[in-house]
Amino acid sequence: MSSIFGIFNIGKLALFANQRALSVTSQNIANVNTPGYTRQQAIFSSTPPMNSAPGQLGTGVQITEVRRVFDQFIQDQLTAQQSNLGRFGVERGALGRVEAVFNDSDGVGLHQSLSEFFAAFHDLANNPQGLPERVSLMEQARTLSANFTQMNDQLRQIRKDLNTEVEGVLGEVNTLATQIADLNGQIAQVTISGQNANDLRDQRERLLQDLAEKINFSSFENDLGEVSILIGGKLLAESTASFTLRGVVSQDNAGFADVGYDPGTGTITDITSFIENGRLKGLIDLRDTILPGYINQLDQMAAAIVNEVNQQHRAGYGLDGSTGNDFFSPLAPTVTELSGNAGSGTIAATVNDPSLLTLDSYQLTFAGANYTIQNLRTGSSATAAYVDPTTVTFEGIQIAMSGAPANGDTFEISAHQGMSGSIALSAIDPNEIAASSTAAGVPGDNSNALLLAQLQEKEVTGLANATFQDFYSQYVGEVGSRSRLAQRSLLAEQVIDENLLHQREEISGVSLDEETANLIKFQRAFEASARLISVADELLQTILAIKR
Repeated sequence: MSSIFGIFNIGKLALFANQRALSVTSQNIANVNTPGYTRQQAIFSSTPPMNSAPGQLGTGVQITEVRRVFDQFIQDQLTAQQSNLGRFGVERGALGRVEAVFNDSDGVGLHQSLSEFFAAFHDLANNPQGLPERVSLMEQARTLSANFTQMNDQLRQIRKDLNTEVEGVLGEVNTLATQIADLNGQIAQVTISGQNANDLRDQRERLLQDLAEKINFSSFENDLGEVSILIGGKLLAESTASFTLRGVVSQDNAGFADVGYDPGTGTITDITSFIENGRLKGLIDLRDTILPGYINQLDQMAAAIVNEVNQQHRAGYGLDGSTGNDFFSPLAPTVTELSGNAGSGTIAATVNDPSLLTLDSYQLTFAGANYTIQNLRTGSSATAAYVDPTTVTFEGIQIAMSGAPANGDTFEISAHQGMSGSIALSAIDPNEIAASSTAAGVPGDNSNALLLAQLQEKEVTGLANATFQDFYSQYVGEVGSRSRLAQRSLLAEQVIDENLLHQREEISGVSLDEETANLIKFQRAFEASARLISVADELLQTILAIKR
């Protein structure tokens, strides 16, 4: 009798096992279109055998585990790949906006206004005493200045927008960290109960990919299935706890936010330098390096035009006999005190000799009893003992130092910073425009107007020995080249991502053909199990009939 009941039990276990396998197959089929879903597999194993003569007899089957079918290596690669997509995606978008700033296709851009500005000097040279030509030249100068200012404003607005996006991404990162920590707790509870948290793990993998698109991180998993996330060695999420990234005021980048790590202890640590990939990295590079570089070049070009035109204009004479007048408002060097300076030194800078200006940036550093002024592009420098007050002239800039600077105090000095946003026609009237090279104002003397017009073809030291037009063309070409590079890089990363997705789908994706075959297989096994129970029942009824 026990062997017949054993058959009943084997049939019952087989029914339960195949029913559960059918449920797993049904879940796979139902989620065939669910993004990030990982195919699940019911793992069958025999139940412990029963000792019997002449040997052990099986006692049935059971589902020991419902397992996610996946390759952790491919999953890790796919997650990391999202950081590349995030970075190049944001670069492509922002550089497209930058490229539009330099679009001269409508004939009203900087290239055109620069040509028309120097053409106005040629017109003046053809009629040096003509009032219409003088008024037209001033209007062309105002148009050129307005174009510079407009481009400066547009580039700075893009930079502000990037900063706003940085703040937004930090908020998204914090939300994802909280959600991942919450899933950690749920996964741990399921793991403690002896089950596999398959669907919860799928949800967490999707969140980890979303997080990777925004910021690079490293992670590891503990025995309970909880994942810990680190950025620059700082925990963003651990078990059910999450920590916060927030924008903090940059010390050397006024008005913009660095990335601060807030563990909730009251101390915020700057981790900007640890952001190495993802959308956030792309935004920070664009905001802090690429856009400032473009603005700097625009400033250099505006400053070079101001410096060259003013030098030549001051050498000539107006119709009223005046000389030494600036055509544009003169250059006004800027001095920036770097964060961390501890002393009370005061630095002021003025243009001493315009002909010696390189339009580079300089760094003034105090070390002990000495100071050093260095050209940040060429590396040329000068060092001397500091005595309060001290005045030094370096590459056309006069620097006045006073007060008590501390050891290590650093200042940055520039003759061109901000010029594309402040270039403007000086307060001269048409009669003061210096078309003549002689004080007597000989009628028809156009020699200085010709020299001013010829500046268009001059190779300018402050522009790496390029003409204004050539420098601008190289500048625009660099913008376009970087934009195309970002586009190509994004396309290449998308191909890699698609390949990884394909590899993942081959292993973890749901195949309807395969699941249909499994459905039939488990259905037949279920039917056979039911038939087994029916046979056992018939055997039992036969035995009972004999006894009656």
